[in-house]
This record gives sequence, C-alpha cells and structure tokens, in this order.
Amino acid sequence: MKAVIVDDEYYALQGLKMELEDIGGIEIAGIYEDGQKMLDELKEIRPDIIFLDIEMPQMNGFELFEQLMDTGCVPNIVFVTAYSQYAVKAYEINAIDYIVKPVTKSRLLKTLERIKPVAAPKKKTTIKINCFRHFSIMVNGKEINSGWRTRKAEELIAFLISEKGSFVSKDKIAEALWLEQEHESAMSNLYMAYYYVKKQENKTGVRIPIESERGKMRINAELIECDMLEFDKLIDAGNGAYADERVAYMEKAAELYQGALFEDGYYTWANTIQGHYEYRYVELLDSLIAYYQKNADEQKAGFYEKKLQTI
Repeated sequence: MKAVIVDDEYYALQGLKMELEDIGGIEIAGIYEDGQKMLDELKEIRPDIIFLDIEMPQMNGFELFEQLMDTGCVPNIVFVTAYSQYAVKAYEINAIDYIVKPVTKSRLLKTLERIKPVAAPKKKTTIKINCFRHFSIMVNGKEINSGWRTRKAEELIAFLISEKGSFVSKDKIAEALWLEQEHESAMSNLYMAYYYVKKQENKTGVRIPIESERGKMRINAELIECDMLEFDKLIDAGNGAYADERVAYMEKAAELYQGALFEDGYYTWANTIQGHYEYRYVELLDSLIAYYQKNADEQKAGFYEKKLQTI
C-alpha cells in the first residue's frame, strides 16, 4: 500500500511516518508540509491513501480535499487533526477515517483494517446503466447502486449521462443538483458526491468512468452501455435506413422505453429532457402505427396503439 502524509507540523509528519513504517507493508511515497506541492506531484505518485491534516495555513485539509477532486486521482482519505470538532464534516465527505492526534499505532491499525482492496475482476465487466423509469447501474445482472446511502451520487451520474459524454462545467453541475444552495456549499457537495462514487468503486471493484478535470466533468460514454444512449442510436440509424429496416430499428427503440427518463429519481433538472424523450417516443409509436396500418397488420398496429394510450 502506498501512502502520502500532509501536515504543516514537521514533527507530526515524522511521527506518523515512523508509526506507519513500524506497522510494515506500507510504502511512504511522500511527506509534505505544503499541500500544493503534494497536488503537483500526486498523479506521478498515485497513492492508495492520504493522511491529511486539517488545520494548515494557506490551504486547510478540506480545501485541499476539494482541490484533490480536480486531479482525477482520488485515493482513500484519512483526516488527522488535533481537534475533534471537524469529525461530522469529515464523515459527511465519506472519509475512510478521522484520527485525533496524537496518533498511536493501535489506532492506525484500526484505520488500515477499513481499507480492504478489492480484487480486480478476472474478466472485463460491462457497466449497463438504465435511465428509463428506474435509474440503475447494473454489473453482471446486479444493481450495484441499490445500497448507496446518498441519492446525490446517483444523481451526479444521471446528470453526466444526460450530457451524453460531453464535458460539463462543475459550476453547471453544482447549480443543477443543488439549486437552492450557495455556490460554495453546492460545490462542496459536488466534491462529496464524486468522492462517494470513487469510494464505491473501491468496494465493488467496478470503475464508473467519470472523468474529472479542472473545472469540468464527464462520463466516458464509450465505456458503458446505456438504454438512453442506445435509444438515440437506434432512432438515428432508423432515420437513415429503408422502410423495413427502419421499422426494425424503431421497434427495438420502442422496447427500450420503459417509462419517463429518470422517472423514479424526481430530479428537478430532468423535466426538459424527459419531455424530449417522451416526444420522440410518441413520434416513434405514431410511425409504427402508421406503418402497420398501411400494411394491413391490425394486430401490430393495435399493439402500439395500446402503448400510446398508456403514456
């Protein structure tokens, strides 16, 4: 396990370093009194865990945590501080642990027990994300987001999918998901939601391909399967096909539409996109009804008329 320690107190740095080395099995990849320097070197080091002091000049531990989210490298975070009043915020961030100084070996052992590396899957796993009606993230037939304790982590993924792989400014994401909050608070919550997603990856061994750069995020749509994105592809493919082939594409698209987009999520930002997909679905059904009526197939025409009536 590769560790980094950040603390503006030299003796605290050295003391924690000695305790970790004494435990064994841990490579101390860097010790820093300057948080910015750690950020500059983070991608090269790529630690598994960061022990992070909270009370520091220039940039405190929580501010450093937010900067850390912009690097795209999100290891396990353990806050280490002489003060206990920050515990609630540390656990809201979903930090692995919160240790009050002075740090003892026995306390560190309890922290390290919480970090259980997940074995990499033996074969490539495919993430399938369903957006129509019930939002779910499926891996090998199992819904991995069913036990998540925060809906905002799911909503962050849903929002990025609605942007179809494009990079989106973090300001826009924070404003959409935390509409009634001040900008600073909304941005802090965004970082918490993103960090929660990354911690779930550690638990499941499945990487959700969110990419974070300075000031923007996206989900890499090429690394997932998604019913909404497949719906778009089928409609586009049908528009460029001959009549019979076009109908086959339209029928496949109609099967994917199981209800309004993100219907179970009640996301305030989703109203416009829900209306867009419902409109496309109605157009789809009208076209299928017209096609089968023209070809005197009343059974198929009736089937799609019933679907139209349930909207």
